[in-house]
Amino acid sequence: MKIYITAPFKGEDNKNEIEKMCSIIRESWFEDYCFVRDEKAFDDYHKMMQRAKEEVIKCDVLLIDYDGPTHGRMIELGIAYTMDKKIILITKEGTSIKQTVRGVVDSIIEYKELEDIIEPMKILLSKWK
Repeated sequence: MKIYITAPFKGEDNKNEIEKMCSIIRESWFEDYCFVRDEKAFDDYHKMMQRAKEEVIKCDVLLIDYDGPTHGRMIELGIAYTMDKKIILITKEGTSIKQTVRGVVDSIIEYKELEDIIEPMKILLSKWK
């Protein structure tokens, strides 16, 4: 299954963190696509969000790395939800998740260390295949 990963973008500050997450997703048997890693910079935000929508369409699952509501990730979440895509929310233990966000996701995985998501992701993949 192909998974669209939406994560916080902090430029070079979290490039390694994003690649680590993508690597863990591949280790969980998903094919990964990460907009902030795989796309070039956009000067036109309309074109950027159109491109994001095109990629969400191609994926089976959306994975949102959630640390609170943010505009871009919430837009991608809404796109996936309206397309009836499976949605996985991952978040550090103790993060407050709004009830409206809980209402659109299929699974929530809390973790202490990012590697903690591997086994739950494998279980989801085996259920959804």
